[in-house]
Amino acid sequence: MKLRILSWLKLTVKAVVSALLFVCMGIGIVLMIQPHWDTNNLWSELVRISQQSPATVGIVGGILLIVWLLLLWQFYQQTKLSELIVAVNKLVPQVGDTKSQGLQVKRWGRRLQPLAENVNGVFEAAQQAMVEEHEIERSKDEMVTNVSHDLRTPLTSILGYLGLIINDSEQQKLQREEIMKYAQTAFDKSGQMKSLVEDLFDYTQVHQVDFKLHWAPLDLAALLQQLAVNYELEAEEKGVVISAVSNPTVIEMVGDPDRLARVFMNLINNAFKYGEGATFVRLSAKVMPDDNQVEIRVTNNGAKIPDESIKRLFDRFYRVEGSRNTKTGGTGLGLAIVNGVINAHGGQVRVESDDAITSFIINLPLTPEEDELPD
Repeated sequence: MKLRILSWLKLTVKAVVSALLFVCMGIGIVLMIQPHWDTNNLWSELVRISQQSPATVGIVGGILLIVWLLLLWQFYQQTKLSELIVAVNKLVPQVGDTKSQGLQVKRWGRRLQPLAENVNGVFEAAQQAMVEEHEIERSKDEMVTNVSHDLRTPLTSILGYLGLIINDSEQQKLQREEIMKYAQTAFDKSGQMKSLVEDLFDYTQVHQVDFKLHWAPLDLAALLQQLAVNYELEAEEKGVVISAVSNPTVIEMVGDPDRLARVFMNLINNAFKYGEGATFVRLSAKVMPDDNQVEIRVTNNGAKIPDESIKRLFDRFYRVEGSRNTKTGGTGLGLAIVNGVINAHGGQVRVESDDAITSFIINLPLTPEEDELPD
């Protein structure tokens, strides 16, 4: 370990001063253990004692040398500890620099190496906290921007079309069909705004720190069957066949029925909106008794999801379309809500997509962990 010049100087002074003190101490001990002096000269007496009792002088000198070396080692360790404190203080301003690597652990010796490792652990945790804080701030700004954009776009259309109707109240140049067309467009845009507000409300609820599920027993197979029936008409209008199949035919589990229903509704709507060219949407569930889990798949045979998009599918406001347009009417929050609800249930969700089929695969525990249940 390379000590600074000042540190070496202090260590040298301590070593010299302590050595002188131990020499004086050794002389005093040797003189004290003698029953009488044969001379009045201190130096002569020391020479005589060393000649007559070399073993005594050697033992006293050896003991004091060992004690001095141990003390010198402590001085050295204190110096290294002081250097470590200085190095730690220099790390403080570097917390925000993700390129900083922290302390070089091997430089601090065997005794201080665990302390240096702990300092690096705290330093890395502080760096990660700073990165997460910046990411949260960036995410908040992005969220405000996206919400503002998605609210402003339909709101501008609503005001524009309603303005045309109101301004024509005196001139009455518009035909009834045109007025109904403008009113219908304004109504549709209002529905988009309502959908965004509802999704935003659900998203913020799911991601709150104190978010709690309303646990209750449910039949997952019956829930999927009911959802398939509810979407039959919409599926028929889109030329899609929707079905549900479960193995076994009754799957009893514990979960939040309303939240899980919202999850599957979001996935079905996602398949309708983005599964271009799909002819079927299939809901399937099977129990995996070895893992005490159930696997649910929402599958369609529509267009493949690009590989580069799969990793970002569950990010809020992300759309595979690659733009903020409203061609599909989506808010970009549906899959983020799905991910949040499934995580709250202690499950996982993933996506598999190829040229043949696209599947959203959910794994849920049949019974939640005890610490997840309400008191």
